[in-house]
Amino acid sequence: MFNFGDLGNMMKMLKDLQENVKKAKEELKKEEIEVEVGGGMLKIVENGLGEVIDIQIDKSLLNEENEEVLKDLLIAALNEANARAKEVMSKKMTEASGLPANLPGMDNLF
Repeated sequence: MFNFGDLGNMMKMLKDLQENVKKAKEELKKEEIEVEVGGGMLKIVENGLGEVIDIQIDKSLLNEENEEVLKDLLIAALNEANARAKEVMSKKMTEASGLPANLPGMDNLF
């Protein structure tokens, strides 16, 4: 026979999990991840959710001759910032949920 007390406990656990995840997302939005490439000629700042919040480009890169260099630096900086943001997000969500980050489907859960 089904125990409705267990259902109540499960619902409370799910609600707590939702609140923890919401709080973690709010904290991640405030987190700043800075990446500098090209000896500091290009700087990308993302929040912990992987959203770009600032880009600083040295003026010497802003000419036609450096177009390919600028593209390469942007790609490198964005990829590194995104990788760091994923690490930060994974750690924060694991702490919030109590679930291991390497579980299949965890990327889509949050």
